[in-house]
Amino acid sequence: MDVSHQRAERLYLKLSLGGLFGLLVLIGFIWGGRTAYVRWQERRLVHTAEVAMQQSDDRKASLAARTVLQLKPDSTGAARVVAQLGERAGDRLALEWWGKVASAKDHSVNDLLAWARCALQFNDIATAEHALSQIPSDAREVPGYHVVGAMIAQNQHRVETAEREWKAALRLAPGEPAYSLQLGILQVQSADEEKHRSGRELLKSLRTDAKQRSAATRALVADSIAHHASNQEVIDLGRDLQSYAEATSHDRLLYLDLLHQVNDPEFSSYLTELEARAVTQPAELADLINWMSQNSLNLLAADYLKNLPRASLEQWPVPLALAEVYAKLKEWRQLEAVTKSPGWRDAEYLREAYLSRALREQNKLVGAEHEWAAAIKAASARPDATLALARTVSDWGWDKEALEVLWELSKNSEKRTDALQTLYRYYAKRGDTQGLFKVLVRLNENDSTNLDVQNNLAQISLLLNAQPEEARRMAADIYQKKPTNAAYATTYAYALLSKGQSTQAAKIMNSLSVEQLRDPAVSAYYGICLAAVKDPRAREFLEIGKGAILLPEEKALIEKTLAHIQP
Repeated sequence: MDVSHQRAERLYLKLSLGGLFGLLVLIGFIWGGRTAYVRWQERRLVHTAEVAMQQSDDRKASLAARTVLQLKPDSTGAARVVAQLGERAGDRLALEWWGKVASAKDHSVNDLLAWARCALQFNDIATAEHALSQIPSDAREVPGYHVVGAMIAQNQHRVETAEREWKAALRLAPGEPAYSLQLGILQVQSADEEKHRSGRELLKSLRTDAKQRSAATRALVADSIAHHASNQEVIDLGRDLQSYAEATSHDRLLYLDLLHQVNDPEFSSYLTELEARAVTQPAELADLINWMSQNSLNLLAADYLKNLPRASLEQWPVPLALAEVYAKLKEWRQLEAVTKSPGWRDAEYLREAYLSRALREQNKLVGAEHEWAAAIKAASARPDATLALARTVSDWGWDKEALEVLWELSKNSEKRTDALQTLYRYYAKRGDTQGLFKVLVRLNENDSTNLDVQNNLAQISLLLNAQPEEARRMAADIYQKKPTNAAYATTYAYALLSKGQSTQAAKIMNSLSVEQLRDPAVSAYYGICLAAVKDPRAREFLEIGKGAILLPEEKALIEKTLAHIQP
């Protein structure tokens, strides 16, 4: 009995162990099968997404990629697709997705370059530089590395570095037209005659390349105008540009503008040609109407509009162009009529603003206030729209409303700098020193590393006698960092002068070059410092300084100084 019992126990144990082993095998098989299935699905769906992108079916591509990310959140291929789709859509989140791709083990040099290019698209120079720095030194001898380096340098106005990088890209990809184009555009902007000539020759040679000829010709037109070439040369280039099959509406308007500026006999016939062409092209029609409005041809535009079919006038973005024409002609009833009905897509806030203006000009004040409130509400969810609204009403002379919108926008982290810079330009144009002081305080809080902002804040603080000791400390600190900067030296010299240290102030100003001292903005303060040490040249430089764009306090300072100088 005992033997039989032991045999039974061993049998049960074997069966149990066998069952457990079988279960483990089954689990392993299922898990391995699921892993293989996920990998298969990942490869299949990523391929589907890539094909869909090539066919411009972004919706299908997005669906496939996000399905992969649900199955496998760390899929590099799917993240790459989402990043590319984000770039296409102008979505800043694309930067985060490229960051994820770049941090994956299986990322490539091309992924890092794509991350850097995406950062440049969104003007994030720090991220672009970081992405570029991640590329190993032994992998940098590829054209793409130098192209991105050139683009970063151009953004930072480091012209020599940019030129060197474009040349390096061309060394690695000899004759690449796109790189030659960028080098040519850069060189024609140079003050160096040899480089300028080389750039023009490079651009001229690219006019035989169907893919580069338009951009090359545009650059040559701009350069010819900047260097006061003959009217005929500029007209000939413009005529060639608008004749290309790939010419844009803006190219045709550029040629029209050139004809208009020189009163060319061809202007009227070419305008008639563009008017006929634009009737069935809403975007071109809007561009043409806007061009007429910007060139004070509003009456001509109004006559043209009378003969257009209603259907053409109602297609976006034509209504916005109509609104601007009627506003400039002060045709308030027509402006009200064209802005009554919704349908301005993402620009509903502008429709309500224009309608508010039409109603206000007709003394329909209750309706005007209602529409203005609606415009602010419609724009508030989008910082870009809020900034556009402020700039639009500022052009109308609605200063109170523009300032209200801009100061509110300055609380938004995404558009704070744009809003404050717009406020700065507004107050500077009007010579409002107190307003400039308020803006500079906020700008300095927003970026405490910007020396230009700190310098302007120190200067205006001294003019207003607002926290003068702090302003003097700031001026001295900035000057020590960049003593050859004329603006910084001028502020520091005035800081010393405001404390009675006239000899030291004059010494700082005398360290600047003759060319720097004859800049009217610098001359004004140099004259003040010279007068303080009784230098007879003071009057000469004060008179030069009068030619600068000065704040009221600066004008008063010059007049006061001149009054105390002996004739």
